[in-house]
Amino acid sequence: MDSLDLCNGIRMESEGVVENNIPLDCLPAKIQDMVLMLARQENYSIEYTMASLLIAASSAIGNSTKIHIRGGWKSSPILYMILVGRPGMGKTPPLDFAYLPIRKHDSQIIKQFKLDLENYNSTIECMKGKKENNSSLPLKPILKRTIISDFTPEALLRALDDNKRGVVIYVDEIMGMFNSVNQYSKGQLIEQLLTIFSGKPLDISRCGMPFPIRIDDPFVTLVGTMQTTRVHELVSKGYKDNGLMDRIIFDYPSSQNISDWQIDEDDSSVRFDKYSSLWESIINRLLELPFQENGPNSILRFSADAKVHFTNWRNSMTRPINGIENDNLVDSRIFKSPLITARIALVIQMLRWACGESHKDNVDIDSVKSAICLTEYFESCYKRIEVFMNSESLTPQKKDLLDYLSEKFATSDAIKAGKEVGLSERSVMYTLSELNKANIIRKIKHGEYEKLQ
Repeated sequence: MDSLDLCNGIRMESEGVVENNIPLDCLPAKIQDMVLMLARQENYSIEYTMASLLIAASSAIGNSTKIHIRGGWKSSPILYMILVGRPGMGKTPPLDFAYLPIRKHDSQIIKQFKLDLENYNSTIECMKGKKENNSSLPLKPILKRTIISDFTPEALLRALDDNKRGVVIYVDEIMGMFNSVNQYSKGQLIEQLLTIFSGKPLDISRCGMPFPIRIDDPFVTLVGTMQTTRVHELVSKGYKDNGLMDRIIFDYPSSQNISDWQIDEDDSSVRFDKYSSLWESIINRLLELPFQENGPNSILRFSADAKVHFTNWRNSMTRPINGIENDNLVDSRIFKSPLITARIALVIQMLRWACGESHKDNVDIDSVKSAICLTEYFESCYKRIEVFMNSESLTPQKKDLLDYLSEKFATSDAIKAGKEVGLSERSVMYTLSELNKANIIRKIKHGEYEKLQ
C-alpha cells in the first residue's frame, strides 16, 4: 500500500469520526493519530480505543495527582468504565493495548519483589539464633502491583493497603466478576466500590486478621467488557437502585457493525511498534509522577476561565431538575456527572502534559471543554443502551402491556390493554410512570405517549 492509499484510509477513518460524532479531538494530537492508525491497521474500534486509553491513563495517575473541584472538595481521577457491545466487536484488544505498559510495569515490580523476598528470607534465616534487636530486622518487602483481576473483597483491600497509589480492577466479561465475587461476599464488593468512588475511607476487620485494615484515601479504577445481551442484569441485580450504575461510564459505539479486515501493509508491524512505544512512554511518564503515602501530593486547580466554564456547565445541566416535581422522573446519573467530568478533565490535562502538548500547572479550559464533550458522548452511549437495558429487565406482564399498545397511544388505550394482561388502572398508571422514567416510552403531552423503541 503506497502513502496515498494510506492517507486515504486514515481520511476515511477521520470521516467516520465526524459522521458518528466521536469526540476524538478531545484527546491530545499524538493520541488522535495513534487511535486512527490502530483503527486502520489493527481494526480497533475508534470509540473503544479512545475510552481504553482514557481509563488506562487514569489508572497510571492514581493518587499522585488530584483535582481541586471547589471549597474543600478534592478528588483523584477514579473512573469506572464498561465497554459494551455484541460478540466480535473487538472490545478486549484496545483495552489490552492500553494497559500493556502498566502490565509491563507490574511484571518488573513482581520480578523485583521475588528477588527482595528471597533476600529477606535468607537474611531472616541467617539471623535465627542470634540476639538481635527488633530495630535491626530488615523490613519485609511489599508487593505493590497495580492490576488485579482475580480477587476477593479482602484481597482488594490488602492490595490497596500495599499500594496506596492505587490499583485497577481489570476484568474481561465483568458481569461474571460481579456475580462470583458478590455471591462470595454478600454485596461487600459493591459497598466497597461505592465507598471508593466517593473517596471515603475503607475499613475492614475480620476474626482471622492480626489487625484491622483502614485505607484513608482509596484509589481504584474499574474497567471491563460486557456483551449487550447482559447489560440488563445490572438493573435486575439492583445496581441501578444502589447507585453503582450512576458511577459507571458506558462506552457503546454508535455503530455495532463489525468492520472488514484491511490488507496488511509491508511496514504494519513497524508502525504498530512505533505507536506501542509512544503509548508506553506516555504511560511511563504518568507512572513516574511522584507519590507519597502520607502526602503532600500534587493538587491541580481549575484555571480561572476553566472554573467559570465548568461551573456554568454544571449549573445549566442541573438547573432543569428544579422544575421536576415527581422524584421518580429525576435521572440520578446527572448528579454524578460533574464529579466524573472533573476527573476526566484532570486525566486529559495530564495526558496533554505527558504528550508534551501542555503543562500541568492547572486544569485549563481546553481540558474542561474536552471533558464536557467526552461526558456528553458517554451519556449518549448510555442513552442508547438504556432502552434495551430497561426493556429486558421488565416483568413479562409489563412486556405484554407494551405489546398490546401501538407506537403512539393514549392513557385510555393503556388502561384497556392493562385489563387484557391483568393490570388494574392504578397499576397501569404506575407502570406508565416507570416506563417513562426508563425512557422506554415518552410522554408527548397530557394523556398521550409514544414508544421509544
